[in-house]
Formats: sequence, C-alpha cells, structure tokens
Amino acid sequence: MVYMGNNGTRAAAVKIVRDFLIEDPASRGRLSREVTSLKKVKSKFVSEIVGADIESSPAWIATNFVDGPSLKTLIENDGPLTGNKWFEFAHGLMSALDAVHEAGVIHRDVKPSNILMSATGPKLIDFGISFSLDATSLTKTGMVAGTPAWFAPEQFEAKKVTTAIDNFAAGSVLYFAATGKNPWGREDTSVANTMHMILNKEAEMADLTESQREVISLLHKKSPKERSTASEILARIELLSQGSVNELSSQRSAFSLKSKSGKAIAATLVTLVAGGAFYNYQFQPLSQKTSTTVSPSLSPIQVTEWSLKLVGDSEGKNGTGDSYSTFICDQGVVKESLQIRELTNPPASIQPTIKLFKGDARCGKDFDTILIEGNIDGAKKKRSYVLAGSTQTGFIIQYEFDITIKD
Repeated sequence: MVYMGNNGTRAAAVKIVRDFLIEDPASRGRLSREVTSLKKVKSKFVSEIVGADIESSPAWIATNFVDGPSLKTLIENDGPLTGNKWFEFAHGLMSALDAVHEAGVIHRDVKPSNILMSATGPKLIDFGISFSLDATSLTKTGMVAGTPAWFAPEQFEAKKVTTAIDNFAAGSVLYFAATGKNPWGREDTSVANTMHMILNKEAEMADLTESQREVISLLHKKSPKERSTASEILARIELLSQGSVNELSSQRSAFSLKSKSGKAIAATLVTLVAGGAFYNYQFQPLSQKTSTTVSPSLSPIQVTEWSLKLVGDSEGKNGTGDSYSTFICDQGVVKESLQIRELTNPPASIQPTIKLFKGDARCGKDFDTILIEGNIDGAKKKRSYVLAGSTQTGFIIQYEFDITIKD
C-alpha cells in the first residue's frame, strides 16, 4: 500500500511494508540494513529514500514523490518508445540498476509499473521487497516475492538470487518499452505458462530494431553467469547510440547535389534528431559547373538547463527549457495571502506566478499544493525568491528558493 505523505515542504510516497516480509526480528533487522544501504544510492534515476521506520507497526519507507505516469501507463496511453526515446529510457533504467547494485542491493521487482516517467527521465521506485546481497530471502519458505511475468529463470528454479535477476527483468521491461508487450505473455497469464515461457522459450524479436535486439538479448541470457551486468549494458548502449549517429552522419555526408540547369541550387535546411541531440544540416549553394559532395556542418541547438532548489532541501529539481515549475505542500493556506518577492537586483522582467490547489494529488487530500511557475530570465545566472503567506490559524509561512541557469 502506498500513501501520500508530506514533510512540510515536499510531498513523499510512503510505502507500507508487507507484514510477511518482516514477521520476525531478524527479518526486520535485515530490512533495516537494506534501507541503510538504499540511502547510499545516489542516482537521478532512483527515487530517493527520505525517511523510514522499520520498527514501527506498520513499518514504512518514504521516497520523494515523482510527478509523472508509470512506464506501464505511458505505453498503454501513448504507445511504444521509438528511436532516441527508447535509448534514453534504456540508459536511465540501466543507470538506476547500476547504482542500486553498486550499493549492494537487489530490487527484485523491476517492472513497468515500478518505473515512473518524470520530466528528467525514468525513476525506479518501490523497494518494498528488495534485499541486500549479504541477506537471505525475506520471504517465507516456499514463497516467492515479485511478479512472475517479470521474473528471471532462476527465480522459478529456487536458485540463488543475485543482481542478475534485475537485469533479466530489465530486458523484459525494455522489450515492453519497445513493443508495448511483455515478451512472455500477459501479466494475467497463469504462472505455469509464464514459467514455461521464461525457462524454455526465447522472446520474439521480429518487432525490434537491430540495436534493441542486441541489448535485450544480452540481458535475456537464461544463465545468470552469462547475463550482462547493468554497467556492461550501459557501455553497450553508449556504443550503439554513437554508432547510430555516425551512420546517419555518414549517410548525410555521402549525399550529393548536382547542378543540372545552369543555376545555383538553393540552400536546403534539414533538421535531424539523432543520438539525443538536435543538429542543423546546412547544404550550401553549389557552383554552376561543379558537382561536389556536400559535407554538412553540425551545430547543436542550445537548450537551457536549470536547477531549482528550496532553501533547506538537500537536493533541488533539475529541468530544461524556457520555463520552470515547482510545488510546496502546506495546510490551511489562505490563497489571498500568498505573494512572491524577488531578492535579486535588478528583478526579472516577468515574475513567477502562484496557484493554490486543495487536495491535489501532488500533496494529498489533506494538504494544500502551492504551485510556482515562472520563465527563465537569462539576464542573470541565479535568481532568488521568497514565497510568503499565512494559514487559516494565523501562522506565517515563508519559503525561499533559488533558480539557477547551468553552464
């Protein structure tokens, strides 16, 4: 069970840990050590743990709230990821697993519904059944934690569980991201049929690109010893992405424009999206008598990167584009009392705006969501603001935040 929580300035997702996972003191101790390990994970692709109490009843783990749909919802609504979007997702997912495994933790439930698609990339969530590499299983004898449709072969065979099970599941997730389908059948397929497929069959690769087939095949090795690690897949993704860009560049460079009419051929502008970056290809006019192969010049389009940090928060929010937004959670806020004042001189030409929502999903039904939106002003690298107001009980609220343009 997951609830919305709040620490006064930030919303959090609070996961209630299943009782059967911590039914004895030894299991609670292992999970407590697990939480300690997870707090060491530093990756922008993992939802950070901001609090936990394993000794309470019920035990709980709180992570930063992520504003975005799950991969499952995104694919069901918008269809599969293609081209660079798939590569960017694959890089984010494998970066998350690499960081988690580096901390000595196995997730054990990597699936589309446990990956949230934020504006800054995928976020791996829900570590409720994960455990450390030096721990024994947290489940009862004979019970298997996780979702069978996203299992690795060794999970059906009662073999030792290692980080390799997360990598096999990642292969299935990447397949789903590319096709909209689970490679082993629907999630509601019987466990027996799913187990038969995963243990004895290979995923159908006809709908995948050559690069997707290569990555997923390395993750879908039946033997965990032969399966590639997250760090190895990251290196492979980088090489494949570069190869894709080089191949496109080579094709463009070989393009030849020939003069047929005695008049100069007009310049042609082609915009290409490749390797996650945007490039302008400019074909220059040719002379009337010369047939020349044109080599395009590449110049990346500049994208503004910014970070927004509330004073007192350990980490800020990163984004790109000409506008920014953030939200603050509080209770009993008087809408008419809210105002923003800039602390920077000279002030920006356009000031941020404030909106107040009661019971919004970002903070939960018992809280008020204060939404701050603004435009990036390039005149200064950093601008500071203070949001002030009052509550219905007469308390004064005040939040300071900085918006910084990255170099």
